[in-house]
Amino acid sequence: MTRQDAPEADDALAQQDQPRWRVRRWLRIGSLWVVVSCFTALVFVISLAVTMPASALRRFVTLPPQVVDLQGTLLHGTARLQDGYVLRWDGLFTGLILARLSADVTLTGADTQINGTVLISPWTVTVRDITGRAGSGLLTLAPGLPVEGCTSRAIVDVRSASFGKAAATAEGQIDIAAGDCTDLAGTVIPVPDMVLTLHSQGADAVADLSMAQTPLAQLIVAGDRRLLIRVEPAGAALIPGMPTSGPLILEYPF
Repeated sequence: MTRQDAPEADDALAQQDQPRWRVRRWLRIGSLWVVVSCFTALVFVISLAVTMPASALRRFVTLPPQVVDLQGTLLHGTARLQDGYVLRWDGLFTGLILARLSADVTLTGADTQINGTVLISPWTVTVRDITGRAGSGLLTLAPGLPVEGCTSRAIVDVRSASFGKAAATAEGQIDIAAGDCTDLAGTVIPVPDMVLTLHSQGADAVADLSMAQTPLAQLIVAGDRRLLIRVEPAGAALIPGMPTSGPLILEYPF
């Protein structure tokens, strides 16, 4: 090939590469458009969700009867509960793409002031730094309890607790002061000073209830979605009518 023929060959090669270059360019533009569109749609959906009135939850889920009223939005709102208790939350998306929600929560009432943080993701629900005082009036929010009029108080210090797809964890302590309760027959039941210790064991979250280092009961939230309750004879002795011949073990899948 002569020197005069070289430029003509280069021009021919350039003309052959132009269609490929245009295809690659349009593919890049198309990919960018898809990414931007998906991100915009995600932002729109999240913005719609967080500005939605909290009362709209009634349209999508069945709320427990203890919830009297809902105010605010799904991100910043208030739930008014029975007997004057109020649950407030102030949320913030910490990871937009992964839809991670962090919310500061406060539960207040005549005998209760508890603060903490809740972290929610598609895979795990976690609570952290749940601290404060809990009054016995909170027991009225649990339906079906065979006692009423309890006078005990508790100091809550739960550093963390979480439940995910295949594991549960817990760490902290709840100190329960002495008092008494009245059963449905009118019998007064004394409640001693007790300690509820939270810890993790493998993939399970464990809560040990004890009195002066004497085991009373154990509750396990298993990572494979089982709730196990073990009541020791010393714990059964505190409940009138419960057999004390040996440990009572109950298991509930959920």
